[in-house]
Amino acid sequence: MVYVSSGGQMVDSQSPWRLSIIPEIFWGIINFIVLFFRTLISPSMTKHGNSYTSDYRSGGQGPPPPPRRRMGGFRGGGGGAPSPPPMGGG
Repeated sequence: MVYVSSGGQMVDSQSPWRLSIIPEIFWGIINFIVLFFRTLISPSMTKHGNSYTSDYRSGGQGPPPPPRRRMGGFRGGGGGAPSPPPMGGG
């Protein structure tokens, strides 16, 4: 992956042993902990804020209707193989 360094140069990759990785990991852990406790207190909170929504349905009409025709199953009415005999036991 190509990166752009702070000097504006194109760099092929960053070294995993660079000195700046220590504060990057530190702030990544801090941000994770803060986001964890914010969502624990306010579950509607995301990293994008309270007003962000991930509902992609058009028009907000609710869930789609159920299928009109049965898609299969074990207890079909009339078609297919006969139903199994009742279980034995005492």
